[in-house]
Amino acid sequence: MDFTKSKELYETANRSVPGGVHSNSRFRSPHPLYYKKGEGAYIWDLDNNRYLDVVMGNGAIILGHNDKEFNERMASYMTSGIVTGLETELSVKAAETFLSLVKTAEQVRYTNTGTEATMHTMTMARTYTGKPHVAVIEGAYNGWHDAVYVSTWPDMNLAGDHSSPNSLPGTTGLMKEVVESTLVLPFNDLAAAEKLLTANQHRIAALIIEPTMIDIGYIPAKKEYLQGLRRLCDQLNIVLVFDELLTGFRDSEGGAQQHYGVVPDLATFGKAIANGYMLAAVAGKAKIFETVTPGKGTCSFIGTYNGHQVSLAASMAFMELYKEKRVFETLQTRTSQLISEFDHLAQKRGIAARMQGRGGHFHWYFTDEPIANYREAQASDKADYARFISHLSGKQVYCLPNYLLHHAISMAHDDAILETFIADMDESLQQVAIAKAAK
Repeated sequence: MDFTKSKELYETANRSVPGGVHSNSRFRSPHPLYYKKGEGAYIWDLDNNRYLDVVMGNGAIILGHNDKEFNERMASYMTSGIVTGLETELSVKAAETFLSLVKTAEQVRYTNTGTEATMHTMTMARTYTGKPHVAVIEGAYNGWHDAVYVSTWPDMNLAGDHSSPNSLPGTTGLMKEVVESTLVLPFNDLAAAEKLLTANQHRIAALIIEPTMIDIGYIPAKKEYLQGLRRLCDQLNIVLVFDELLTGFRDSEGGAQQHYGVVPDLATFGKAIANGYMLAAVAGKAKIFETVTPGKGTCSFIGTYNGHQVSLAASMAFMELYKEKRVFETLQTRTSQLISEFDHLAQKRGIAARMQGRGGHFHWYFTDEPIANYREAQASDKADYARFISHLSGKQVYCLPNYLLHHAISMAHDDAILETFIADMDESLQQVAIAKAAK
């Protein structure tokens, strides 16, 4: 493939934009690619190379790129001329529609990004409990602020014991004292969680957890683990926060909390909530929202762009189509088909590999061992994953080179597209098998 125009634009962009990208995760060596068009399940770069997109804005674009019905619905909600800084009837209607889908939540407030949403849950939890610190799950990504960007994709040489992980900064530049104050728990280990939370109950205000860990692929929680955390948080006066930015509208209509039947005190939503437009939400129990209610609470929850009307118009369009088109059911059927086909093909090729996913999210792990937490995921075969992804990318499938990220399909990925994708995966597995046989 020819990448001349992307290379030329990178040379220009790098003078004004560090690395030529606005998010470090988009950088690729020797230079990032730049894109000009998205339609359905496909994207085109500046050199007119077409790719099957199986990232879909990190799962945010759930209906597909440039979906006509979505665009028309969205436009119908954008006639007021109001953009931001004001409350409108749309602000209320969007909240009511959201709560009709996420039935386990009592109230909701909108913000803009996942990081903002998780920041709000931390200040609300500290206010509600009167305690200063928070707990996170090892390997999870809950945003880039100091208290939660801790032990995110940690180095195993520094991570410490499984049952009591060390608190490691996710990046330089974080406040050392804040990082060290954050308690880190292993995923899917209730005994360890009980021991650590009980010992630190006097200081932990909130436990934030992805009920399915998706930023390291796709690792679902054990139901009894989440049930145990719910019981512990009630006993220890800890606010249980579900980070549903990725599981929302994909693990089930009402998110992972509906799927598991475990209701958190607060939850954050984003990504698919507006089919790729910038919007996030904090939802949960009314008694905790009293902390930010004017006239009742003392905790600030402000933002010029909160309830941005363009994003709410996108969310209304998405939520209407989500119900009408039975989006979750369709994506779950297609995901199950992909998993079944991949697992069969890996077995046929003699490759130790598995595909895990639900509701359109999925990821590949090159191992024959069950994956239940970050440490098991990072121990999977990086070289086999790299070979697989390299060949898949050569088939013009847009996928991610990091073996601990995640992938997603949309409603635009119909049966014919998935049939081609399955054939591409088979060829890529064959290349892995050939490379292993040559050793």
